[in-house]
Amino acid sequence: MRCALRCRVEILDVNEEIRKAVETGKVVLGTDKTLKYLKLGRSKLVVVASNCPKELMADIEHYAKLFGVGILRYSGNSVELGVAAGRPFSVSVLSIVEPGNSNILSAVT
Repeated sequence: MRCALRCRVEILDVNEEIRKAVETGKVVLGTDKTLKYLKLGRSKLVVVASNCPKELMADIEHYAKLFGVGILRYSGNSVELGVAAGRPFSVSVLSIVEPGNSNILSAVT
């Protein structure tokens, strides 16, 4: 029970940090824009839902490795990631350009 509670708290913390980044920083939603920002070297972190297609994940990993960008694999699916971002639609990938008041970049160390 302790692990389940601790894991749930960590998920809530990630959700809160994503929400803070969306509200106070600059976050790009969607696959096309995320890949564009990765190729331009503007992304600082990419958050990927657990049900992201393998082909897209391979592209994201490739460009993230080229530019030294961290990848955070979100434990929930794309609907849950959309809710965490405060959007009423599913989001399979989002890119943190500016974290704002969020500490989301410290999640990937």
